[in-house]
Parts: sequence; structure tokens; C-alpha cells
Amino acid sequence: MIRNHQRTLAIPMYPHELRFIIRLILALIVSAGLIRPAHADPVQLPVGLDYPLLQQLMLQQLFNTADGRVEVLNDPAGCSTVLLSDPRLGEQQGKLLITSNVNAGLSLPVSGACVALGGWNGSARFIARPVIKPGARSVAFEIDQIQLLNPQGQVVTGRIWDLASGPLRSAMGRYRIDLAPTIEQLGVLLPEFLEQRAASQLSEVSASLELDSIRVGKHAVDVVIQFELPARSSRSAPAAVLSPAEVDQFETRWQMMDALLIHTIKHYAAVTQQPVLRERLAEVFLDARFRLRDALTQPVSVGNDPVRAWFIASWQLLGPVLREVGLENPGQEPLLLVSLLTATDALRVLDQLGPTVGLDISASGLRRLARLVNGQSVESLAQFDQAVDPALRGLLGLPGEPAGSEPSSFNFNWSPIAAAWARSTYSRLGLWAPQKAELAEYLPLVRELLVDIGQQAAAGDNLDESIVPVFRRLVLATAWQESCWRQFEVKDRKVVTLRSSSGDSGLMQLNEKVWRGLYDMQKLRWDPAYNARAGAEVLRYYLVKYAIRRGEHEQPGGLENLARATYSAYNGGPSRTARYRDPDAPARLKKIDAAFWEKYQAVSQGREMQVAQCLGVDPAKLKFAAATEASAPAQLTPSRPQATSTAVTAGGDQDSLWLLAQDPLHYTVQLAAFASRQAAQDFRRRHGSQGRVVRIDDVRNKQPRFVVVDGSFANRAGAEKQRLKHDELKPWIRQFKDLQVTAAKSG
Repeated sequence: MIRNHQRTLAIPMYPHELRFIIRLILALIVSAGLIRPAHADPVQLPVGLDYPLLQQLMLQQLFNTADGRVEVLNDPAGCSTVLLSDPRLGEQQGKLLITSNVNAGLSLPVSGACVALGGWNGSARFIARPVIKPGARSVAFEIDQIQLLNPQGQVVTGRIWDLASGPLRSAMGRYRIDLAPTIEQLGVLLPEFLEQRAASQLSEVSASLELDSIRVGKHAVDVVIQFELPARSSRSAPAAVLSPAEVDQFETRWQMMDALLIHTIKHYAAVTQQPVLRERLAEVFLDARFRLRDALTQPVSVGNDPVRAWFIASWQLLGPVLREVGLENPGQEPLLLVSLLTATDALRVLDQLGPTVGLDISASGLRRLARLVNGQSVESLAQFDQAVDPALRGLLGLPGEPAGSEPSSFNFNWSPIAAAWARSTYSRLGLWAPQKAELAEYLPLVRELLVDIGQQAAAGDNLDESIVPVFRRLVLATAWQESCWRQFEVKDRKVVTLRSSSGDSGLMQLNEKVWRGLYDMQKLRWDPAYNARAGAEVLRYYLVKYAIRRGEHEQPGGLENLARATYSAYNGGPSRTARYRDPDAPARLKKIDAAFWEKYQAVSQGREMQVAQCLGVDPAKLKFAAATEASAPAQLTPSRPQATSTAVTAGGDQDSLWLLAQDPLHYTVQLAAFASRQAAQDFRRRHGSQGRVVRIDDVRNKQPRFVVVDGSFANRAGAEKQRLKHDELKPWIRQFKDLQVTAAKSG
């Protein structure tokens, strides 16, 4: 045994066995972490160059004359011409198919003159193979086959072929897809997102970038850019929680991500001339904002960054729209788009490789991405601005910013009329966190505000008459669902805005992260009327742009589906419009939609004051200051509601408040004027209680006057019909603006 063992040890070791043992030892060392490979596997980044984009690049490169036609025949005598125009690109059996119109004029030079032989119109077909030469950063196309076809699609030979085939091959052979700018941008950009690596490693990443392969597909030419990604020099374990400094960094970063996304959407919305593309950009914007809201509610650690996933996913959704917008514009826009979309694809690929890559979306990286949007530096991304942005409101097709405590229009207005209304009515809701004993007074006032605002918002859209009651009930039910009709609550003995953990504020619980730039955040928090108007405006937007357009009222359930679909969008974003009828919706969201539907049905039956239940009070036990106007469908008429209680008329009587609430450009009929309220009221009784008594100032005598007016009419013709009913009183027609100014002063 010993001899055999010694003999075995004495057997010579062959080179391949030695290599095996060395590899085994090295593998054990590497697995132990003592030695790390210099490079990980190459990272491959697919870049899809779709055919409309390639066509645009071809037009810029070859067909760049004023008329878009290119002469490809170099005839020294100048007698014959061959012109190409209107190139189209596609795929045929794995190769690039290029089709172009051909217009030829054939002549012979005879004695210094050109003798015409005739003209010819048809098309040319080129079959080309894409080629990447070693070390090159552009794609060339080698022409395998050329055909000339007549208008009937028949192959043409003969003199026209002899004359044109060579020049055609030469002309189309000049076509290149130059990806050098894109690769150079990647070389600059990638280090910004791998900041934890050493400078030498980052330079290796940039130096290794190259075109690897190419494939002609049905919808695009797919190019693969490859680069080496060195292993990280250190891999510290993710911390369970963020440090205070990391929290600040996280906050700044998501704000810059949001700002960059907005900057990009606004830029391309301004570039495009197509309304449908603007609407798609608006939808991407809103859905991205809702996903950001949800991402920010998730727990964050060094190893878990849900906002980064949100940012990358948002760019993937934005990409197809940006491609279409970019194709509208000449110049460098398509090439900038290739670089921008390739850069964001690179982030997606690196993110998919997992945490060992060390992807870090830094502030400097975001600024570099911003430069790719329009080729300019955007330093303002460092500032998180909460001001109302007219460009964003314009993108959604919204009018001027909603008013605050002034119910007569959606135009922001600091007029005396608005101020008078604020002093006398809705300003009473300011800083009012109602106690249970106050609900009998508080709830009717909020109801009046919501009904008034719902009516005004519906009128602003010229909705079909059958939809107006649905919308008005929708406003009441949404405020009930969102806040139990509260703007404020008491915490630590202080009145504060009612806010959710995700940043929803006030009466309509509009999310501040979603609606940043579209509404004034301070007013959303502290002005109940502004908050209600903003919420009604958002509901109107979703109703018109999504629920109606997508035919939700044509689904089983009919017209009332519009309310359900609008609320689903209000709660979850445009992509959730059909959530209320989605059997696969998460149970939590189904519960939300079901709760809204119950409240909406209650409002439809005139039971909206049951909102008191969610404030801990039985509505049957409340003695409201005045009987509230029922809101059942038959009674939700277009007429403006009157004030429900004298308790809300601190600055004047109900009829005067009605006057201030009217559209200044509408008309009324003045029946009579008196020096005292009693005389005006006696006049009304004598004439069957017709009209309203409103107080105004007599400018000349500096005394109050009490005017009896009847009706509110959008045009003079309507007022004229009403005037004829009182012809014996010799009434006259007036616009509300003439009465409102003096009424506001006297109020």
C-alpha cells in the first residue's frame, strides 16, 4: 500500500492537470473574496431605431433640399436628370428595405443642345445589409440589390436602368446611422450614475463603449451598445434606515427627478403641434405624479429606493410619446432623442442588474439628463418650485387659476365683489374645525359651498344637460368621501389643515405632490373655497377627458358610471379610470370605490347630510339652522341655490349675497327702488312676492337704496321676456355688474 501510494505520487503531472488545479485554487480564492475579477460580464444596451426615426434621419442626411428631391445623376452635358424623393424604410427578410420615388428626364446632347427622349416616373427599391465595421461608431448599409419599378410595379430594364442604377447605388450607399454622439453622451453620463466607483474604473467604462451588433426587425433596426462594468471595489451592507443626511439627499433627489420629468414634458408639449400628443403627455404626467405619490409612501433604505424605480419606469412610459413628437421636427431633435432615450434605457438596464452594480441617480447625473432634452443646461432643476405654473395648467387645458372665497367664476379675482362675498359667506369656513355641537350650522354652509361650486364648474364645460346633475352630485360625494366635508381639524389644541400621510390636503384632499405646479399649495391648505374649486376642476377634467371620452357611460350601469369612473381617476390617476369595474383591482382599492358609490347614491337620494355620521353624529338629531335644499336629481336644477341660514349672512342679507354671487355679465330686471327695506318688501307683497330685495349705495345721495330685481339671465333677450311680464311697472334691464359694485361697497 505504501509503495503504491509512493508510486502514485511519483507520477508526473501533465500540464492540463496543473492548469486545472491552478484554476481550482483561484476559484476558491475568488469565492473567499480574496481576489475579485477585474471585470464583470459585458453589459449590453439595446437601442431601438424605429423606421419613422430612420426615415427622418435619411431625410436630413440625403433629402435635405428645399423640395425634398435629390438629384443622383451626374450628367456632364446636363441633359438628363434622375431625382429621388419620399423615401420609406422597412424590413424584408431580415434586411433593410428602402423604397423611393424616382422621376427621370432623358435627353441626348446633339450639336450643343439636348434632344428629349422622354420622361419616366416610377420607384426604386433597395435591399441593404447593415454593417458595423470594427471600431466604428456608426452603422453603414451595403446595397445588395436595386430594382427600378414602373407605376404598375413591374421591373424596368433598358436605358433607364443603365443610366440610373450606378448613381442610385452610389447615392443610397452614403446613408449612415451615426451613433457616435450617443455613445459619447453615454460615456459622459454613465460615470455620473456610478459615483461610488474609482476614477480609473469609470474611465474604463467610458473607453469600453462600442457598437456590438445590429439586427433588422419588423418595426425597427435594433443596435446593441456594449460596455464593460468593473466590479465594485467595496460592497457595504445596506443600512436599515437612512441617516439624517441621507434623508435630506433623498428628498432633494426625488424633487429633482420630478422637476426633470416636468421640464421634459413641458419642452416636448411646446414643440408638438398635435393636440393628441399633448394629451398623451398630460396623461403620462398625471399618472407619473400618482405613482410618485405612492412611491413616497413606501419605506426607504439604502438598499430599497422605490422612487428610483418610479423615475426609470416613468421615462419608459414617456419614451414612445417623445419619439413621435421628435419626428415632427427637423434639425437635431431626433438625434437628441436617441441620446436621451438611450441614456434612460441604460439606467433601466443597470437597475435590472441589481444592487451590486451600485447605480446612483445623482444630482449631477440628473442635470446631464436635462441637457439631453434640448441640448441646454438646466440649472433650475436644483430648485423645487411650488408656484403655479401656467404652462402646466395649459398642458391640461385648464383655465386661469381657480378663485378662492368667491363663487361666481373660475377666474382668480381680487375685485370688491369677491372681497365682499368672502367677508360675508365662505370666509366663515376659514380655520373652522367644527365641534359636534356646531355641525348643525357648519354642514349646511359647506353644502352650499359645494353645490355652488359644482354648478359653476359644470357650467364652465358646457356639459350635456343629462350629465350636469351627475357632476354636481359627484362633487358632494367626493368631498364626503375624502374629508367628511372638513378643511381643518384640531391637533394639540391647534387648528391645522386636514392632511393625510401621503400629503392630501383639505376639503377635497388634493395631493400636494400630484398637483404641484397646478394649484397654490398654501391656498389648498388654508382656503376651503379654493380647495373645493380646485377639486371640482380636477373632477371636471377627469369627467370630460377620460370618463366621457372612454365611454364609461356606455358600460352596464349607464350614466351614473361617469361618476364612478371619474372618482376612480381622481383617486388613482387617469390610467385607473375603469378601476371601479375591474374584477382584478386590489381589494383595498375595491373597498375605496365601493365606499364612494354608497355616498354617491346617498347624495342622489337627497341624503347628503348623512355626512354627519362620519363625524360621529346622528344626522336625525341635528337641528339645522334652516331647512337644507334637497339634492335629489329632480331638485338639483341649474338655478343657483339661496343661502340656507341667516347665520351665514354676517355681512348682509340673503338676497344681497345672491346678487354678489351672480355672473357680472348676466342680466336682471329692476322693478323698483326704495329708500327703506320695509318699503321694498311691502312692494314685493303687493305684487305677489315677486323678485328679490337687494341693498345698493345711492352714489349721488350717499344713502343706501333697496332695489327689487327679478331673475338672472345669461343674455338680454331672456331678460327682455321677463321685463314684458312686468310691463305695467315700467321696469328696466340692468347688468349685474352695475348693481354689484355698489352692493359690495354697502355690504
